[in-house]
Amino acid sequence: MKLKFWQRNVDEDGDMSEEDEMSEGEASEFEMPPGHHLGFGTRMRAKWEGYDDPVEYYLLQLEIDVYADWLRKMRMYMARPVEPELEDLDLDEEIGRWPPERIRLYDKLFDRGIMLPGGHEYALELAKPLALDETLSCLEIGAKLGGVARILADRLGVWVTAFEQDGELALLGMERSVQTGVQKKVPVQTFDPLQPELRKGYFNVVYSFGELFKIPEKTTFLESLTGTLREHGQILLTDYVLTRDLDDAELANWSKLEDDELFPWTAQEYKSRLGALKCDIRIAKDESETHLKHVKLAWMTMLSDIQKSGLDPDVMDYLVPEMEMWMNRVKMLENGTLAFYRFYATIN
Repeated sequence: MKLKFWQRNVDEDGDMSEEDEMSEGEASEFEMPPGHHLGFGTRMRAKWEGYDDPVEYYLLQLEIDVYADWLRKMRMYMARPVEPELEDLDLDEEIGRWPPERIRLYDKLFDRGIMLPGGHEYALELAKPLALDETLSCLEIGAKLGGVARILADRLGVWVTAFEQDGELALLGMERSVQTGVQKKVPVQTFDPLQPELRKGYFNVVYSFGELFKIPEKTTFLESLTGTLREHGQILLTDYVLTRDLDDAELANWSKLEDDELFPWTAQEYKSRLGALKCDIRIAKDESETHLKHVKLAWMTMLSDIQKSGLDPDVMDYLVPEMEMWMNRVKMLENGTLAFYRFYATIN
């Protein structure tokens, strides 16, 4: 009869039998990895599971651990946004509002690819409440060239689907993602704000830095943004908000300088709408002073560099209209017509 593993063959004097002594002394046909050793608990579990050789059992457990880790990573990967297949990027046919010279101006004005006053460090500071890491997927609205998304992906490991309303900027941004090898982690795509086609309960985080004042039908659009968030999702917005009503002439002048149609809200409209969408508003803060400081510093640095070393004449062609647009924003912020607000909320 075969004895259970906890029973030992002993002779009449209580010593282990010769058969068992030989069995324990036999060399394993399996090889332990360098630096690994068999503990008593592992030997016991191997016997319990019916393995004659505890080394075989140990190696199998190592393989199971590797597979379990791989499976965990695959589940995280499958939970991320599905990127569209890349098509050939024929930029020569897309040059219009954003020729290379205008892009170079913004690269010089703010950190390369960011197109956001305050650059890389301010983008990271804004993202702090989100506690981003590699397990989270984000949606950015108004991504421009995708610079913010790429810096968040690089520094924090997060995956970002970057939506940009301007098709030309989106294509140029996708080219930069391809050039840096992050086209799957940070795809830059164009979208229609009237029909954003966002999947329900898909993203962990939605954020937008200073671009929603150009989005029409914001009530419906915000509903789409909150609807695409998973349970306990987060939403982070910065935007220019009105502090008083603008007449038609004032709005038309602002729109002309922005070269775009504008749909600004007040801070109270944001609060009311986010509250109606069952968002728990954690932060609703006037960031105008910080924003003004970032804008002024960028332009003072730019003009100082021009005085010292000049600027490409082709780039200079775009300097005046861009400066007029930004200085108009500064004027409206300083005279109290506009404020620059930050909103951070979670889904209840």
